[in-house]
Amino acid sequence: MKMYLPPPGGRDTRRGFLKKGLLGGALLAIGGGTWLALKGSALATPPPGLKVLDARRYAVVLALIDRFIPERPGFPSARALDTAQAVDTILTLVDDSSRVELNQLLMLFENALANFLFGLRTTPFTKLSAEEQQAVLNEWMTSSLPLRRTGYLALRTIVMSAYYGNPQTWPATKYPGPPPGIFDPTAPVWKGDGQPRPMGNGVMIEQQAPVDGGTP
Repeated sequence: MKMYLPPPGGRDTRRGFLKKGLLGGALLAIGGGTWLALKGSALATPPPGLKVLDARRYAVVLALIDRFIPERPGFPSARALDTAQAVDTILTLVDDSSRVELNQLLMLFENALANFLFGLRTTPFTKLSAEEQQAVLNEWMTSSLPLRRTGYLALRTIVMSAYYGNPQTWPATKYPGPPPGIFDPTAPVWKGDGQPRPMGNGVMIEQQAPVDGGTP
C-alpha cells in the first residue's frame, strides 16, 4: 500500500493534547479498560506488521472507518484500501504521550462502562448497530465535555487522513497529488550538527533593503 504521509520531522511534540484537567485524565484512565468493562468486545484479526494497534483497538478502528467513510459510488472502499493499517502507520508518527492517549481514547469508545456513563449503553462500541454507533459519534461530536469533542476530532482526522492520504482516492476527489518537491521521501534526514536547518521549498525569505536605497 502506498500512502502520502508528512515527513516524520513534522511530528507534534506537545504532551497531553487530549487531557483537559483532572476529568480528562480520569476519563482516559477509564479507557485503559477492565475485563468486565470490555467483556463482549468484538475482536478483529489484525494483519501482520501492525506496530501500534492490537486486535481490540484494530476492531474499534475498523468500526470507526465504517462510520466515518461509508461506501460511496465512485470512491474506493476504505476497507479495501487497508485504511486501518494506514491509521496504524500514522500512529507511529505521533509522539509517545499522544500515542498513549490515542490508544486510551480508542478503548474509551469501546469501554462498556464509559458507554453506560455517557449514554446508558451497556454494549461495547464494536457490538452496537451502525445506527447506534453513529448516535455515539454524534454524542461525542456535540458533547459539553472538551475531551469528548477533542477526542472525536482527533480520531476522525486520523481516519480521514489515512483514507484520503492514499493515492487511490485522489481520482475520485479530482486531487492531482502533491506538487513535486513538497515532500521527497528519499531526502536525507537533517541531523543538525550545530548548523541551522537549510530553508526548504516554499519558504519566503524577507530581504532587507540596502541602506543607500539601491537595488538589492
